[in-house]
Amino acid sequence: MRIKISLIAIVACCLHTFVCAGQDMLPTTSLVFPGVDGKLVYVADSLGNTIPDFSNAGYKGGGVPIPYVAVKATIWPVLGDNADSIQAAIDRVSALPPNAAGFRGAILLKMGMYQLNKPIYIKASGVVLRGEGRSDVGTILYGKITKPAEGSGPRFRRPALINISGASGIKLLEESKQSITDEYVPVGALRFRITSAKAFKKGDRVLVRRIGNEDWIKKIGLDTATVGRNRWRPFDINFDRTIVDISGNTVTVDAPIFTAIDKRWGGGVLYKYNDERIEQVGIENLRGISEYDPSIRTKEYGNMDRDDLGAQHRYQGEEYFSDENHYANFIDLTHVKNAWVRNMTALHFGSSVVQANAGTKWVTVQDCDSREPVSQRWGGRRFTFQMNGQFCLVQRCVSEKGRHSFVLQGSEASGNVFLECAAIQPYSSSEPHNRWSNGVLYDNVKAPLTARFWDFIIGWAGANIVFWNCEGDYLVQQPPTAQNYSFGHIGLNAVVFNAALQDLTKSNGHVEAMDRHVTPQSLYLTQLGERLGATAVKSILK
Repeated sequence: MRIKISLIAIVACCLHTFVCAGQDMLPTTSLVFPGVDGKLVYVADSLGNTIPDFSNAGYKGGGVPIPYVAVKATIWPVLGDNADSIQAAIDRVSALPPNAAGFRGAILLKMGMYQLNKPIYIKASGVVLRGEGRSDVGTILYGKITKPAEGSGPRFRRPALINISGASGIKLLEESKQSITDEYVPVGALRFRITSAKAFKKGDRVLVRRIGNEDWIKKIGLDTATVGRNRWRPFDINFDRTIVDISGNTVTVDAPIFTAIDKRWGGGVLYKYNDERIEQVGIENLRGISEYDPSIRTKEYGNMDRDDLGAQHRYQGEEYFSDENHYANFIDLTHVKNAWVRNMTALHFGSSVVQANAGTKWVTVQDCDSREPVSQRWGGRRFTFQMNGQFCLVQRCVSEKGRHSFVLQGSEASGNVFLECAAIQPYSSSEPHNRWSNGVLYDNVKAPLTARFWDFIIGWAGANIVFWNCEGDYLVQQPPTAQNYSFGHIGLNAVVFNAALQDLTKSNGHVEAMDRHVTPQSLYLTQLGERLGATAVKSILK
């Protein structure tokens, strides 16, 4: 089911000239297209907003191959619980000194079945957990159903089966705070002015904070007078960046802004920060299975095609396994940067196969499959590949029977890219799903997609979202003060999922080239090639 981009197509993509022998050239779009010199031209709106550059997504900021890390410990499976022996090996490697590249070493799990009676944790930088294959004769981690903690409910085991987690994230240096003086910093911008840049220098790690005040909440229609109990409170959006240049009081950062900074809505500020996240960590080449109780089944399906969400209106269909007293997530990442999950298969997890939490950065998830998740098939479940951090790249991944298969939640989810992914037999749409996820690219994704308003506490789920050469049903709506886009989409411009929470009176987003793909074939790969060259593009391909 995976989309294959040939080397010839990639070279053509990097040159920004896509010609297929014996076929017409694909159309271009009006907002981003190859210019006469072959490089992409970005057309700004009246405020200067453009389609942003998404090429910073992925390990090490994109275009960097995932390394092979030397084995420092080897584990064989035993009968019974293997959690303690694996954790002890992880802890031993975690205590080793890192090499010049920042790696301590890999723990190799030999092929076989590893029963796990409790979760395992990686808490130090430079540690990799590696198996000997993700097939049914490879390395299999089997998460057992354990007795629920006293007082806990019946729904799902927490935490995840594998947890990559630093002790803390970034720490703002409050004394470094400087106001952004521009009246307006548009989407796609790399530069802005601050009150004084004297205390900043090239290479500083900074947080760009876009303030959203009560006036902005009213403008986007999510104040109490408009939506009642579903109102939003004012909130800020944080962009994690590095300074690459300073000229006077003008600061240039390494990646664009994904929601415009506007003085009317509170403007913005710049901080330095200390970074306490762990990094250079990975999970690779294995299979995870969540044990479940097969006697628990149901015929009810929620959030499908009904205008009323009440239990009495739920769709009744084929009986399926619906146990939720088992692991929701396979792999969680928290307080992490420069991390990866690759060559992995997951079976029966009830929610996320990989969840990158807010505060994560530069994560690559590639060549991963989710099969036969077990949970009820309605709200709050099956968020298969969930990227809530910044600059996460999910490529060549497949979700079977997921709901929100390729999904984001929250305003800190920005700069993320889903590339060449597919949702098979989905029970809902892939999408930004909660409160202004912003600046996200779905590139050559086969799945029902939405970037829309929810008539619910979710409100405007996403802003400045781009669908590029995707396939499947879709719905794109325009948030006030922002935009959502669909280019070269093949599919019906409508979705049946969560019909009761749709508001089709909202303005349509920007849609071009319906039912025909556009050039370049991949926006992400083209942008990556322009920024770092053809070698960077080749380095992330299979």
